[in-house]
This record gives sequence, C-alpha cells and structure tokens, in this order.
Amino acid sequence: MQPGHSPMGLRARTWLTTHHTLQGSRGGSEMMDVLCVVFLQDLREMEARLRTEKLAAMGRMSAAVAHEIRNPLAAIMQANALLDEELTDPVQRRLSQMVKQNAERLTRITEEVLDIARVRHQIDNVPSSPIALDESVSQIFADWQAQDPQRRRGQFAPDAPKVQVNFDLDHLRRVLVNLMDNALRYMGAHADSLHIRTDVSPDGLASVQVWSDGAPLEKSVEQHLFEPFFSSESRSSGLGLYICRELCSRHGANIRYERTTLALQRGDIEGNAFIVTFRNLLQLPGTPSLFDTIMV
Repeated sequence: MQPGHSPMGLRARTWLTTHHTLQGSRGGSEMMDVLCVVFLQDLREMEARLRTEKLAAMGRMSAAVAHEIRNPLAAIMQANALLDEELTDPVQRRLSQMVKQNAERLTRITEEVLDIARVRHQIDNVPSSPIALDESVSQIFADWQAQDPQRRRGQFAPDAPKVQVNFDLDHLRRVLVNLMDNALRYMGAHADSLHIRTDVSPDGLASVQVWSDGAPLEKSVEQHLFEPFFSSESRSSGLGLYICRELCSRHGANIRYERTTLALQRGDIEGNAFIVTFRNLLQLPGTPSLFDTIMV
C-alpha cells in the first residue's frame, strides 16, 4: 500500500489442477500441482461499475414511469382548472388551489426525471467548444439576476481574463443556474450573501465558484450530494446536482463542494461553495506578441 492511500480490496480467482503430467528425460513421468491466478481486480472498481449499472437501470425505469404519469397528470390539471372556474365557496377554492400546487410539483418532478434522458442524449451528441470563461459566466449571472432583481442579489468577481475553457455554453448555463438557484434557497438576506467568482490556479486550471452564506451541510447530506434522487428536502427531486455532475464530467470538468470562509466587508463569513474546475484551458490572444497561444 502506498503512503497516504487507503487499503485496496482485491478480488482474486484461482485455478488449481492436479492432473498436469511432466515427462522426464529418462521416460518417467510425475504428477505436479499447479496453482494459477487467472483473475485479479480492484474491488472498488467492481463496486463502482455495479453502482453505475444500478443507477442506469433505475434511471431508465424512472423515465418510463415519469412518461406514463405525465399524460394523466396533465388531464388532472386541466380538469381542476375547469372546476376552479365554477367554484365560489372559499373552502372549495382553497382545496382546488392545493390540487393545483401539488399537481404542478409532480409535473416539475416528472420533467426533471425525464430530463436525465435528455441530458444523456445531449452528453452523447453535443461536442465541447471553446468559450470565454469570464464573459460567459458574467452573461449567465446577469441573465439569472434579471429574472428577479429584488431577490437574486449577488456579486460577480471575474479573475480569469483572456481564458477559454472547453465547455458547451448551454450546459454551463444549466450548471450555474442550478447552483445559483440552490444558493438562493438557503442563503441570507445580505447583498453579499451570494458570490460568483472565476479563477486560474498556479498550475493552470480554470474554475468557477458559486459561494453562499448558508448553513453548513450535515455530513450525511454531504456524502450523497451528487447522487440521483437524493435530497434533504421532501419537495425536491434530488436530480439537480446529479445533472450538474454529469454535464461537468462530459466536458472533462469536475464539480465539488467545500465549506469555505470568504472575507467580506461585514467580516470573515463561512459559507457553502460549489466549485467547477475545468480540465481544458485555452489562453485567448491579447496584444500581439512573439509567442503563439499555447493550449494546455
């Protein structure tokens, strides 16, 4: 075992035979036991593959169920809307409103489940393309804020000038909007409760971070953040972060969660940070120089 690494579990299959005959130089023969190791595999790889296969099967089944639910659900919503037009009693109208709200919630969950199949199709068919990181994140953040300026307050700090990353723009928008929506749900009411920033590490890896001053996540929640259908809320389908991870993986990026401290005007504030690190980085051409752009 290498220093700093956890013990590795191995699965080994062996084959033992006692019927191997060796011919001697003087015409004699003797029986010899032979032990052959024919298979050796890291158990962690096997467990990961089995887990992936189970999740894929669960996803296919869930998508099929969601597809069957969608049409009857639409009929329920339409019938309830027609019924609501005829109701005058406040109690009955309140009950009708409850039906509408819960039907809309089921519709959202159904669409998110079906979204997995769409994302899979996009992942297989949409190539990565170079995009300017600071400009792309700035536009996505501005569009997100414009939908609800009173609630969607935050700050954007670009720090990756002239940097391109290989990532589909629509996919990046989807990842960031999901992270910002999650942050909005749990962050405080301060103007600096949400921070978006880009960065380039000393070893040349570009990243974008979505930070908010929400309460820390429980360890049991943190361990399963990016798994499908996992959520700490009963009203959530638990698919948002899973889709983010799938999109990042498709473009050679990774996404992780950290509990970090940010220096703000009101002091050093702890918060939750989701960080997307891009694997492929391109330096945009700036002023003319004697050197060509280098792709890392």
